[in-house]
Amino acid sequence: MSEQTNPQTWQRHDFYAMGCQMSAWLELEDVTTAFQALQQVEALFAAAEQRMTRFAATSELSQLNGHPNEWRMVSNVLWTVVSRALALAEQTGGRFDPTLLAALTAAGYDRSFALLPHNGTGHSTQRNGANPSTTQSLHGQWRRVEVDPERHAIRLPTGVQLDLGGIGKGYTAQQAVNFLSQWGPCLVDAGGDLVAGDAPSTLPGWPVAVAAPTVEGCEEVEDLAQLWLKNAALATSGTDYRRWQQGGQPMHHLIDPQTGHPAVSDLLTVSVLAADATVAEAWAKALLLAGLAGARQEMVEKGIAAALVDQTQMLTLSPVLAPFVGARFDEVV
Repeated sequence: MSEQTNPQTWQRHDFYAMGCQMSAWLELEDVTTAFQALQQVEALFAAAEQRMTRFAATSELSQLNGHPNEWRMVSNVLWTVVSRALALAEQTGGRFDPTLLAALTAAGYDRSFALLPHNGTGHSTQRNGANPSTTQSLHGQWRRVEVDPERHAIRLPTGVQLDLGGIGKGYTAQQAVNFLSQWGPCLVDAGGDLVAGDAPSTLPGWPVAVAAPTVEGCEEVEDLAQLWLKNAALATSGTDYRRWQQGGQPMHHLIDPQTGHPAVSDLLTVSVLAADATVAEAWAKALLLAGLAGARQEMVEKGIAAALVDQTQMLTLSPVLAPFVGARFDEVV
């Protein structure tokens, strides 16, 4: 969020969760009450991480992944996130897919990102038996997940495991904003994915920005476009971060279900504005996988509010998003 406007009534709390630096703002003059509420937001993220992380064998998600072909009753939180993930897989034609854990592990993302070697010595422990050189198309694999709404039970077939990293983070950020909204206008920055409640009292929204793609060795990040955010979410998906080396080959965390490998796209980042953070998360990835031409067509046809940044750093805005932006851009589709 922009630091240019930060009144004394905006209380802020920074913390680390889900492998990301997080920040939360609450407009409230009562500092003590604001501090307590913001501390509970941190606790909310910590609890969600313990439940949905794939990096702890004891998490509810790991227990589900570790018992294939068994019906497992799950918590309301995990049921909700998995249900939304499967629905969004349907809506995006499978480009957003929560069942790509084996492919992520095969690509070397088999531990918390902070623990991955970034010096060209990356490797995979092959816990799931996948081989990055032979991974086949995984398109449509999410359809094999069985669900029982009456019991809130899920059954995963052998070879299908869930990764809820991005959508779990988005869901939790949305819940955090719903919680903070009891006290006033609020904003949550979950590692660059932004969810806002009501606008601050003196502004049309929270001042946020679409950042330029990350450049290795450059600490300063340029803002490509600024906008006011209220009662909405702005999520960004990109191949410019969460990168590592495996066997001398560059890898990143966005898996293309069609190939089972890290995606190859002429887009570097895609940011999507939506009423719900999980929707923004899913469509940001789906448009990135579509590539520049496909994303331009789809965001117009479907009325998606999106910002595309291609390999030349050109910024293209969809007609739906353009009216909300107050800075330079290269093209409106």
